[in-house]
Amino acid sequence: MAKRDETVAEREWRELKAELLDRPRESLDLFDIERSVQEHLSAMGRELMTAAMKRADSDAPEVEIDGASWGARGITPGEYCTLFGWITVERSVYQQAGRGRVAVPMDLRLGIVERAYTPRVARIVTRATAVMTDEEAADLLEEIGTATVSKSTISRVPRAMAARYEQRRPVIEASLRSQESIPSEAVTLQVGLDGVMVPQDGEHAKARGRKSEEPEPPRHERRYGPPKVAPPAKSDGTNGRSWHEGSVGTLAFFDAKGNRLHTIYHARMPEAGKATLVQHLREELMSVIAERPDMNVVFASDGAAPQWSSLQAMAAALPESFTGHTMNIVDAFHVAEYLQTAAEAISGVGASDARIQSATWRETAKEAGGPKVVLRSMRAQRARVPTAARVKELDAAITYVDRQLKAGRMEYAEAIERNYPIGTGITEAAAKTVVGTRTKRAGARFSQHGGQAVMLFRTALLSNRFEALHRQLGDTYAKPVREAA
Repeated sequence: MAKRDETVAEREWRELKAELLDRPRESLDLFDIERSVQEHLSAMGRELMTAAMKRADSDAPEVEIDGASWGARGITPGEYCTLFGWITVERSVYQQAGRGRVAVPMDLRLGIVERAYTPRVARIVTRATAVMTDEEAADLLEEIGTATVSKSTISRVPRAMAARYEQRRPVIEASLRSQESIPSEAVTLQVGLDGVMVPQDGEHAKARGRKSEEPEPPRHERRYGPPKVAPPAKSDGTNGRSWHEGSVGTLAFFDAKGNRLHTIYHARMPEAGKATLVQHLREELMSVIAERPDMNVVFASDGAAPQWSSLQAMAAALPESFTGHTMNIVDAFHVAEYLQTAAEAISGVGASDARIQSATWRETAKEAGGPKVVLRSMRAQRARVPTAARVKELDAAITYVDRQLKAGRMEYAEAIERNYPIGTGITEAAAKTVVGTRTKRAGARFSQHGGQAVMLFRTALLSNRFEALHRQLGDTYAKPVREAA
């Protein structure tokens, strides 16, 4: 067998190894050595990636893609971003008769993302945008020396992939749900819904980096069209940054002792009626019930009427096959806040009597029939309130508790007996971990689609669906290519 010629990267690696072994102990600089080793390994990686990608190319005069024939073969160089850096690959391109667009079999066979990025790089970039700002991600990747890409790439690629997801959202979400394993010990599912404020571009907070009053649409819109959900009004009416209410939803699984086992997270940018978020939760719920019709379901939220309207619609849509138990529970922490306000309206802010009274009410509310006792106590002490302003505060608390009690959302004693969660801490935490931690940073503001791209990949990470989501998205970039005989 003929001896293969040594590549440039292999020769340079051999020379580096020899030089390091001969270097005097006194001149060893580990920082410099690691950097040199990594640079040489990346050079070898680029050589290997170029060779591997060329293997996926076609040289036939005609190929068939999705049943259509493509011919007029030409060869052009393509620039690709790999884990080891950018490479240039000479590859075949094909056209259909009378049409200008081209097909690149190599890209389709390998699932090249957005015409330039390997699936591994795309995964790293979307994970980065889920956990940190574009600037931080670019700096970190440069420091690591792996998949080094620009800030603009970290901004652009996840948004393009998120736009592709939105086009195919029903199919992708159905596939993700089909792959979800319900914990075998789970007996209770809490469905939680909440709103969360998101900073957005406003009329007095001009988008940065735009050099034209009428800029071209971003690349993902030119390729995939505008966002399916229109952004809310750009003015917040206060000559400042616009804040609008987005939404978060959680489906949390609990065992018979009330221990949380797993949580599925969803989040959406501001939208009328939280329509897409509610749809996600309903579809997730129905998927669980289809597999586990005996699952107990607890619907939970704060006292916001629109959210309860959505949750009650989900409860009403449960199929006839459902055999589990259901409860509606208003978050006990929100109730406690109203009880504290009521106690302070009666006895004064910071008064020891107020602390004792609110603590007593909180414990009483968890007993059988306790919420009615609390409500009677609040009303009985109304005459003691010294000022009209404090009467107004007490009346607001009474109205809140009365409304939740009449709606049947304060059966805490039964919920505790059944080891059901009586708070929405998981959903409240989602508002912070999904949205607040990532988006509410100094000077931050988001377009409708930019914010949704962050939420998409961030919730996938938290739900342990990141791997599955990337498989689904990756499949949309790949197509079988058959070379014509």
